[in-house]
Amino acid sequence: MSYAKSISNGDKFNKNKAHRLAVAGVLNALKPQTVLDICCGDGWLPSALTHPTLVHGIDFYADAPVGYAQFQTADFNLGIPTTFGQYDAAICCEAMGYLQNPGLFLQSVRAHLKPGATFVLSLPNPNYAGARLNHLIQGFPRSYSWFTQNNTAEPHMPWLTLGLFQLWLLLGLNGFTDITVHEVDEKKPRRQSERIIGCFIKAYARKKIKSASSAAVAQLWRQALSDQVVYGRQLVISARLSALAEA
Repeated sequence: MSYAKSISNGDKFNKNKAHRLAVAGVLNALKPQTVLDICCGDGWLPSALTHPTLVHGIDFYADAPVGYAQFQTADFNLGIPTTFGQYDAAICCEAMGYLQNPGLFLQSVRAHLKPGATFVLSLPNPNYAGARLNHLIQGFPRSYSWFTQNNTAEPHMPWLTLGLFQLWLLLGLNGFTDITVHEVDEKKPRRQSERIIGCFIKAYARKKIKSASSAAVAQLWRQALSDQVVYGRQLVISARLSALAEA
């Protein structure tokens, strides 16, 4: 049985958490010796890695999970605690959209990564074809649909629409390169109506590729042309910290 098939059978890797399989795939290809799991939640990561790895974690809501050599309760809006060192890789799954200061957060992540290290993040895709139609009808992104209160932070609440384009800008401004969208095992598209909308989205992306002012911008639009970005509900993105970046 393949690794992908075996872990997809577990509760922590069901069809609603397919992004975890994609994140694990990136790390298992890289084989980092040390990983920082930011907002580690139920602690799924150690069991998904196929090689010996020292895993540290932080979370604001969850208790210390099994398999983490170091864990600390912390609010990641304030950045990574100084008690943590530097790592070969870091991940942040399904949490970055809740940040109040994403730029400051990325600066903190950068300070805790070794030069050339990889940052992998996952978050809901705010710009898939169906969400764009929903935005047109209701007047605000689908991510804002769940309004309950705005007095205190909750584990789940309306999230900021950080899509491929916003992340490309934020990651680049904070010293990250090789920004890459990874495939997630999900149905794309889920509805045939989305395929019609997707035709217009893809036509626009192809036009932007032809008129791109640089190779980097053209590559951005090539990724925007992918089915994962156009139809997928999830985004899994990796980026490498420039070896010349200063902590």
